[in-house]
Amino acid sequence: MQIKPITSKEYFKGIKIVHFALVAGQVFFALITLFLLQVGKLDMEGQGLINVFIFILPLFVVAGIIASQVMFKIKLKEVKKKINLSEKLIDYRSALIVRYALLEGPSFFAIVVYMFTGELMFLGMAVLIILIFLFISPSVEKAGNDLELGQKEKQMLADPNSVVDEIKTK
Repeated sequence: MQIKPITSKEYFKGIKIVHFALVAGQVFFALITLFLLQVGKLDMEGQGLINVFIFILPLFVVAGIIASQVMFKIKLKEVKKKINLSEKLIDYRSALIVRYALLEGPSFFAIVVYMFTGELMFLGMAVLIILIFLFISPSVEKAGNDLELGQKEKQMLADPNSVVDEIKTK
């Protein structure tokens, strides 16, 4: 069994790829849905559902935004208790994924509701979440601040070649 070191650059590259993929998935789904509705390839059979979703969807979106923040902060409290930087970064990645998942669900739901109703307000809710996604993109600085790292740990993260973790390979 071999041990492969993971540098700070590789760690953040992985997180950024996940983040980009989640944002891109939402954007592409929204654009495809918008295009199909504009060219008439989708029938808006859910026009009667607008009155139902006008109340449900905003609640779902707000709940997703709040839940993502609350769960992220709860997870961060647990992560900050760790002593080892490697363990902190593993748990930090998990906290980010939970945060992203709690935002992505309402975004896709809003796009689907838009697909059925054709109501642009619902697509706007998805765009709002996508903008939040862009605002919370991962970075070395945000990780250092979120984890309240000491100066030495922040310097390790800032150095793209410093080893911050390792994985076992066969």
